Amino acid sequence: MGFWNKLFPHKEIIDNQKVSNYTEVSDFVNDNIIDVKRLLSSTGYNDRHRRLVDLAQMCDCHVMLLCQKIANQEKFVVVEASDRTFNAIDRSFKWQHSLPAGSSDAAAMLSSLPLPKIGATGFISVPIKNQKNIQTGMLLGLSLNAINDIDSKTRLLHLMAPFFDAEVEVMKLRQDKLQCEQRISSLRQNIEVMSNDMKIEKEKSAENKELKSIFLTNLSHEIRTPMNVIMGFTDLLDTVTDEAQKHEFVTVIKQNCETLLKVIDNLIDISKLQSSYMFKASSPLQLNDLLDKIKSQTISKLVDMNKKDISVETSYAMESPNDTIWNSEEIITKTIEQLLDNACKFTEKGKISFGYTFDHKDVTFYVRDTGCGIKSGEEDNIFNMFSVADNSLIRQTTGTGIGLAVARKYIELTNGKIWCDTGYKGGACFYFTIPIEKL
Repeated sequence: MGFWNKLFPHKEIIDNQKVSNYTEVSDFVNDNIIDVKRLLSSTGYNDRHRRLVDLAQMCDCHVMLLCQKIANQEKFVVVEASDRTFNAIDRSFKWQHSLPAGSSDAAAMLSSLPLPKIGATGFISVPIKNQKNIQTGMLLGLSLNAINDIDSKTRLLHLMAPFFDAEVEVMKLRQDKLQCEQRISSLRQNIEVMSNDMKIEKEKSAENKELKSIFLTNLSHEIRTPMNVIMGFTDLLDTVTDEAQKHEFVTVIKQNCETLLKVIDNLIDISKLQSSYMFKASSPLQLNDLLDKIKSQTISKLVDMNKKDISVETSYAMESPNDTIWNSEEIITKTIEQLLDNACKFTEKGKISFGYTFDHKDVTFYVRDTGCGIKSGEEDNIFNMFSVADNSLIRQTTGTGIGLAVARKYIELTNGKIWCDTGYKGGACFYFTIPIEKL
């Protein structure tokens, strides 16, 4: 009794009513005492595999398998084998209650297990149960030959089962720990990404706040300046009698009314885009006629701006009537006008040219000028709301910094794209592409 109490301090084994059942295994242990001591001794790293090797030798088995039960399933996974060359890791099979060892049905049961065919003619197996008497795994020994003294060897496996139960639990805890560590690592990465995103959003928020401040300042200037001119020259009309001077005053008032109207149009467009305004549906559109109309308006605008020496050129990829496409005239017109407004504003001499090319799927429009150009590194920023390429230009030119942002919003509605040609020298060059269905 003292020997078994010392080696196997488990109530279900030490129970006085059950000790008599282990007489045979006691004799077996006494005959193999050296091997049993080695089996029970602790050698540190990987005791589990070493014990499986010793058990396989003591039970005359070719291989001893340690199987772990999959949670909430009637399946077992081989997690360790005494023979490392036995490729049984991660193989699983449905476990039914073991037939009595040595039964005539043993061979049939072996053949039903999806394990490598090693020519086993016999096997022994015992369940591994925890302290709540719940099966958590099993020990399975396969033999090439008939197993002698099978009852004693089976009982030995029963006596060793609690050790492997503890090791199976340790394996589960290690797996849980590894999963927790991976989860923690993932959460830390997510937190780091979120922190970086928050930092970027904070910087963008500060930048947008500054840009909005600049925008409001510009907007105030853009509205008050033409309004003051309109009101001032309207008052002067009552004081002059010369018809030529009256005509000059009326021209100045008209020009400033158009400037004010453009500012208001931009603000309305922003409101439309932010409120998911539905633009006019696509319809047949003749590109050449549209561009001719826009060209006339641009020439008239340059004359009003006293920039009569700037020439305007157009280029068409198709001849009428083959220039008819299916798209939104409103969006195309507004986008070209926004780009031409900038070209007129920032060009003092030379020419402004615009047109389109066609590649059977898309139409690509362009607007080029010989103005001051775009400062290097600002090619993407100029499409942001409330932004201009160089804020110092505000003092020299008019503008609220929303024209290109509005143009980009227009093109995004057509699933197209707009960009600035960074390789263009001697001015600025813009492109935008829209998908079309040619009629």
